[in-house]
Amino acid sequence: MEMLNAWAPLAWAAAVVVTVLVALLIRSRRRSSSSAVRVAHLDRVTELPGFRTARARLRVGLGIAIAMTAVAVAASAALTSRTVTVHTVTPEVHNRDIVLCLDTSGSMTDYDVAILDTFIELVDEFEGERIGLTIFNASAVTYFPLTTDYDYVADQMITLRDNMEDPNTDYAYTDGTLLGDGSSLIGDGLASCTMRFDNLDDDRSRSIIFATDNFVAGKQLVSLPQAGQYAKDNGVVVYGLNPGDSTAQNYIEELAAELKDAVEMTGGEYFALSDPQAVPEIVHSIQEQEASAMDAPSYVVRSDKPDVFLWIAFCAILTLLALGWRLRR
Repeated sequence: MEMLNAWAPLAWAAAVVVTVLVALLIRSRRRSSSSAVRVAHLDRVTELPGFRTARARLRVGLGIAIAMTAVAVAASAALTSRTVTVHTVTPEVHNRDIVLCLDTSGSMTDYDVAILDTFIELVDEFEGERIGLTIFNASAVTYFPLTTDYDYVADQMITLRDNMEDPNTDYAYTDGTLLGDGSSLIGDGLASCTMRFDNLDDDRSRSIIFATDNFVAGKQLVSLPQAGQYAKDNGVVVYGLNPGDSTAQNYIEELAAELKDAVEMTGGEYFALSDPQAVPEIVHSIQEQEASAMDAPSYVVRSDKPDVFLWIAFCAILTLLALGWRLRR
């Protein structure tokens, strides 16, 4: 339909141009006839082969000039009508869901910026997966839900990281994360992140990238092993990312071991934040999970296509210039 709308002004413009040119030609011939000087035996000149050839060439040249003028004007009219092509795009995505689960408790303050940098690096490695971010302390808050809009994901995480880095921050990003009994309730946080997946009955690959030091300071509703079992029962694979130094003190080593056991129970893997293989290993493990391609919602794309008519008008004008030079000779 868009193409038909573009051709309508083109046809009208061509018809008008041809009509005007023919009228001018007829008028010019009438003027030439009325002001002509009568010459005896002119018919002998017009019968000469050279004259007849020159007249035929002139007529052909004028005809081509009229046609090229009409083409140029019609192409210009088509350009002003903004010819577009319309096609439907159905993007392909993978049926993998990934929730980034970030502990924002006090013991994680020094690490969260580095973890968000790691998350941003992770996002750059994915293509087609849905990604969401949940932050937690005593309670969990969805920072952004599962989405395939990676520009939005990156912008949101950069904004969160900048707020954490800002020495004058008002900590507004923690709103809603202090509604439990204590702080850093790790088991509750993991269970809440598991609940962020929609349609758990669908056949999808689901992963959690769980960043915490597992330093609990309060009364949990769900322990970390229970939360790990809950994730496993719902087909969610958990990857642990621990910024703590498990060799510094014995109690931290015990916490790291508990976190490692919980994530490995789900079929996931445990990494130290400082491990340079953490990002590539997590990406590789998630992509290894079986997932089939699926079609995302379709959308219509309209694109301007002036190229053809632009070249037609350009070539017609060049032809007119060449004809003008030739006819003048």
